[in-house]
Amino acid sequence: MKEKTRNGKRWTEARYRSFITSALRGAFRRWAVKFDVLKASFTSVKTNRQTGRKAQHYRCSKCAKDFPQKQVQVDHIVPIGRDLSWDEFIEKLFCERDNLQVLCKTCHKEKTKSENKGYIRDI
Repeated sequence: MKEKTRNGKRWTEARYRSFITSALRGAFRRWAVKFDVLKASFTSVKTNRQTGRKAQHYRCSKCAKDFPQKQVQVDHIVPIGRDLSWDEFIEKLFCERDNLQVLCKTCHKEKTKSENKGYIRDI
């Protein structure tokens, strides 16, 4: 069993790193550049087929189809990667527009799956 050395000896180093990573990703959700990229992919207001309501639609950079906002995600073109120092992780996470793209959830899932093939997951 791994030694608990963080947060009053409640957390392992891995749990601590996961907590900080999650907090930084939460801050990225408010990163203004992310919204600039989303705005640039806006196509029009259309009726959402699933709900029947009017919704803003955005174009997926990969499949070039239009999707409502809830079905798209802003993706890092060059993956952030793993086993980085905090400085490297923060620099890659909070990048500029040229490293971000809008993908539909299906294309984003496929891209992430292909990126993860090269990594061995910790168990």
